This record gives sequence, structure tokens and C-alpha cells, in this order.
Amino acid sequence: MASTAINRSALACLSLQHISSTFGSAAYDFASFLFLIQVFPDTLIPASLAGLCSTACGLILSGYIGSLVDRIKRLPFVRTVICAQKVFQALSYSLFLILLGPFKIFVANAFHGDGSISRVVATWCILLSIITSSALLGLSATGMTVAIERDWITEIAQGDSTVLTRLNTYMRRIDLLSKLTAPLLVSLVTSTGGYPLATVLLLAMSAVTLVTEYWWIQVVYNHFPVLDRETAHFSHDQEELRLLEEDNDVRDSTVQDTESSTGTGGIWKKLEMEKQSWLEFIRLPIFFSSTSMALIHLTTLSYAARGWDDTIIASMRGLCLVTGLIGTAVMPILERRVGLERAGAWSIWYEVACLAPVAVSFFFGTGKYGEHGPVWNSIVLFGGIALSRIGLWSFDLCQLKELQLALDKHPRRNQLTARQISLQNLFDLLKYVLTLSASTPARFKWTALVSWLAIVVGAVSYAVYLRSVRGHLFHFCGTKEL
Repeated sequence: MASTAINRSALACLSLQHISSTFGSAAYDFASFLFLIQVFPDTLIPASLAGLCSTACGLILSGYIGSLVDRIKRLPFVRTVICAQKVFQALSYSLFLILLGPFKIFVANAFHGDGSISRVVATWCILLSIITSSALLGLSATGMTVAIERDWITEIAQGDSTVLTRLNTYMRRIDLLSKLTAPLLVSLVTSTGGYPLATVLLLAMSAVTLVTEYWWIQVVYNHFPVLDRETAHFSHDQEELRLLEEDNDVRDSTVQDTESSTGTGGIWKKLEMEKQSWLEFIRLPIFFSSTSMALIHLTTLSYAARGWDDTIIASMRGLCLVTGLIGTAVMPILERRVGLERAGAWSIWYEVACLAPVAVSFFFGTGKYGEHGPVWNSIVLFGGIALSRIGLWSFDLCQLKELQLALDKHPRRNQLTARQISLQNLFDLLKYVLTLSASTPARFKWTALVSWLAIVVGAVSYAVYLRSVRGHLFHFCGTKEL
């Protein structure tokens, strides 16, 4: 099959839009945490609340966001999300300017209830507004992920496996680079110009990128007519959604008649539809692949847990970026050599193998918190985590492509795709619980063990998926491929 030609200017605009979007999101995630720590230096509660609320909203509402991607035309939806992202970012940065400026002298005390009632109320109103904006930004990021990285990319590839892999690889490399460079840039600006200047620059960046992203996405849309075409799956989706809603209306008419006065009928109907959507996702073979990806989010294995200084941690992040990029280069090679599903299996078990000695290093050869222990322990810790990133990002690309292909013709593919994001948010929440339950350095080894076991369970879950789609787990020479 001849490879689908991709217009270079359109691909450039798609890349620029994704760079701008992911860089802006990564900068906000890091800056908002940093600013909250600066404003409330004696407590982590505000920063923890922001992260917890964003993750909880993602868990509950990601499926709904995916259903919007299914139902709303592509360009209007993405442009609406872009506008929402920039508006909420600008609102949060403006509120941070107030907290870092005129309110800074009393806001920390007001958070604990000290000072006049008006100051306490004003502080909490601003803080809750920032937390709400952060949660809505998380949902906006989910919308962009599902719409661009799942829906648009799949349509642009037009069934060409090679093009789909190439586009996914480009997107993931941009994600990796943004996650490293955005925090570095924010740190550089705050250390040289101060927090208020950094906030102003980030606010200006949100305003400028609103215009550029709005234009870039239009260029991409214009260059790929397939995005505008009422494709068979999209039309089928509309019809099936309409029939599903009509069927629910008939089945629930009696309930709505009897409960219309309380308004509970509509709520129960939505909950029932949510339940059915989850059950449908769980019944699909791809569910076990999605679960394996979600379980990886439970990990707390990190060199930061051992008390290393910022320079070492920054260097390790750079090294992990390099090995992550290697992983994105390894995946296409593995796919060509052994096939997509087996490439995923090799990648996740490679990650398990690399992190096994890392988990062990938390039990043996460790000193007190802040003490680095013997050299061999540090080599095992750093080397294992860095090498595991090759398997992590190779597996990430394999699993993403499996999800895209498995749901390509499904009438509600984006809603079901978003279920995986909900699963990832669920395990992110469980990670918070894990770290809170074992927050002292003496207990870090147990969180490390649980994290490694979660990845092992993820690998086993992927083996279940592999068995369901291939008919066997192990490939032998002379065995007919299923």
C-alpha cells in the first residue's frame, strides 16, 4: 500500500499548534504549582487541592468530553476548546498577579482565617477561582487530546499504518520536549525577573497563542478535506446516538413522568447512560490494553524521593528526555520487526525489567533521607529509571495506536477513547492516596514496591489483551500468525 502523502505546510501548522498547546499547558501546570507554593509558603493544601480537583474532574467528565468530540463538528469544537484554554489560563494568571501583588502581604494569614473577614473571603474566593480554572483547563486539555491526537490524527492517516505511526511519534516527541522545556523556561524567568514578571509574560503568551493557534488549526483543517467530510462513521455515530437517546426516552418515560417534580429522572438517565458506556468499554478487548497503560500512572518510582539536589534532578530529567525520545524511535522499528501487539509486549516487559532493580534499590544500600548511599545504589536508581523510559514511551506509542485502530470504526470512538483518560485519572488519584499513606522517607520503599507491582499487573493485563487479539501469547518459529 502506497504511503499517504502529507502536505508539509499543513503538517508544520499541526506541529506548531500542538507545540503551542502542550507547551502552554505544561507551563501552566508547573507555574500554577510554583505560584501557589510562593503565595502560601507554609502549606501545600492549596496546591494539593488544585491537583486533586483537576484529577477528579478528569475522572468524572472525560467520557462526556469525548462524547462532545463525537457529536460536534471538528473545527468548531477545537476552536472552542482553544478559546476556553486561553481564557482560563489568562484568568488564572490575572488572579495570581493579584495574589503576588497587592494581596501578598496578608493572603497567607488570611488562608488560615487570620485577619478581617473581608480579606479571608477575598482570599478564598480567589483561590477557589484558580482551582476551578485549573480543573476546567484539565478538561480542556482532555478535549484537545481526544480531538487532535485521537480523532484528527486517525482521520488524517486515512488507514495508512505507517503514516499513523509517524504522526503519533511526532505528537509524542512534542509532548516530551514541552514537559521538559516549559518548566525550565518558567524557572528561568522567575529566578531572573521575579514571579510577577513571569506571570505577566505567561499571561501575554496566552493571549498571543490564542490568535496563532486559532489560525494554525484553520490551516490544518483546510489542507485535509477528510476532516470536513461527513464520514461514514461520523454519520453513523449521529444516527446511533439519536436512536440511543430515543430508546432511552421510551424506556425512561414512565420514570420521568413520576419523577419530573423532583428532577431526578434526568439524572438517573444520565447515570444509566454513563454506566452502559463504561460496560461497553469494559467488554472490548482493548480495555485490557487501556488498563495496562492506566496502571503505569500509579508509579511513584522517582529519584526525587531520595533527596537529591535540584541540579542532579534537572540533569536526570534531561537524561530521561533523551531516553524517552529513543523510545519513540525504537517503537516504529519494533513494530516493523515483530508487529504492533508484540512490540507493545516487549516494551512493557522491558520497562518491568528495568524498574525491578530500582525497586530493590529502595530496600538495600539506602542511607537516611538526603544521604545518597553507596555508588552502586545511585547507579541502579538512575540507570534503571532512565532506561525504563525507552520501554515506557515505546509502549505508550504502541498502546495509543492499538486504541486508535481498535475504535477506528466505532460510532462512539472518541467517547470510549476518553474512558482510558478517565482510567488514567483514577490511578493518578490512587497515587495521591498511596503517597499520603506512606509520606515519610522510611516508607518510601513500600510505595516503590507497590509502584513496581502496579506495572507488573499492567504487563499481565496487556498479556490478556495480547492473548485475545492474537490467540496466543508466545510466538514460535513456524507457528502460523493469528
